Amino acid sequence: MTFELQLDQPLAHALARRLEREINSTRQRLDDAPDEAAIHAARRHIKKARAALRLLEAKPRAVLADVDHALRQAGRALSPSRDQAALLRTADALTAGAPPAARRALLRLCAELAASGAGGADDLQEARAALEQARLRLAGAMPGALPFARLADGFAGTYRCGRRALRRALDTPSAGRLHALRRALKHHLYQLRLLRGLWPALFDALEAQADQAAEQLGQHHDLAVLRERLATSGLSPAERRRIDALARRRQDTLTPAALLTCRRLYAERTGAVRCRLLAYAAATQSPD
Repeated sequence: MTFELQLDQPLAHALARRLEREINSTRQRLDDAPDEAAIHAARRHIKKARAALRLLEAKPRAVLADVDHALRQAGRALSPSRDQAALLRTADALTAGAPPAARRALLRLCAELAASGAGGADDLQEARAALEQARLRLAGAMPGALPFARLADGFAGTYRCGRRALRRALDTPSAGRLHALRRALKHHLYQLRLLRGLWPALFDALEAQADQAAEQLGQHHDLAVLRERLATSGLSPAERRRIDALARRRQDTLTPAALLTCRRLYAERTGAVRCRLLAYAAATQSPD
């Protein structure tokens, strides 16, 4: 089922059903002993649910904040398993085209990473408990009625957060600021999917660009984590330097492309985006 709100239905009901489905899908992915693909899918469902919450409030407060906090806890509990797999993929990808000495060092690093532990049963149990808390809290969090203007406010607030994150990243493109930009961009991306019905062709194009930039920023983050991991590896200093140089060069190619796309995605002022969204909603309403 696509991640899209049915805008011809009561919005409060449609959004509540969407949130419930994402939480339930996450719980199903974590049944029994989930593999890497299931963990990845579960984390994606959590991100979608948190983006949907932000259509109600860009920065969730009160009961909504409790739901968001529980979802964030579930995502963090799954992070060790995700990070382990991402480190292996990132190190393996760097071997392509690497000089022989660097390639040997990367293969040693891959073997070391594969032998180290990832998330275990305790992390899964913590994630499941947090998801149950989110499900229970959600029941009393949703409004009875939901005008589209409130969704427009939430969308605009999320967009504003992205613009601020972009300004900070452009000022100082550190790994932390680029990762914060990616988090904001993912919320924007999923909200574009939710409101796709306003103008499918336009929103699909914007989503594709946001997805591309998010992927580039995600790779940048994984490389940053790999570079940090080198400090505690059993590799020699020379091997660490070779890998670090490869990772840094790869980051340097990812950053400009991602920032250019983000500058285009966040080119409009927030107020203009909100007004445009309201105009799209008015245009899609059936005439009396």
